[in-house]
Amino acid sequence: MKRVLASTIGIFFIATLFSFSVMAETQSQKYLGKKESCIDISRIKQSRVLDDQTILFEMRGGKFYINRLPVRCVSLKIAGGFSYSTSIDKLCKQDIIKVVQPSSAPGQTCSIGEFVEFKEKGTIDKIEKLLEDGLLKDLVSEGAFETIK
Repeated sequence: MKRVLASTIGIFFIATLFSFSVMAETQSQKYLGKKESCIDISRIKQSRVLDDQTILFEMRGGKFYINRLPVRCVSLKIAGGFSYSTSIDKLCKQDIIKVVQPSSAPGQTCSIGEFVEFKEKGTIDKIEKLLEDGLLKDLVSEGAFETIK
């Protein structure tokens, strides 16, 4: 009888732990929305370079997008800015950005990735701080920006 009771309690305990882990929301699920291939240039309010591989875009109307470049773009964070040129009114995945250098030296060019909606509301300063305080690292470790090929 004691073995049956111990087994029942053990199974209940494992089932409870499993149900909590299934119900637990990941950071990606909590903070990220749809992935977009392009955003309208006319709707970009401002952008912030978070690191050599990540750019935060604030859109008119209060929406935010994170763009995680496929590869690290050397000196993007140090330079703090970039330029781009497109033949349409959209900035799209695989378009090329150019790192803006303070000197007349030519800047690094890099391809951009998908635009991932960031669901949190607030100012760009608040969103940037949230991401820099560890959330971006968590999202990357969860694989939130990996593209299925």
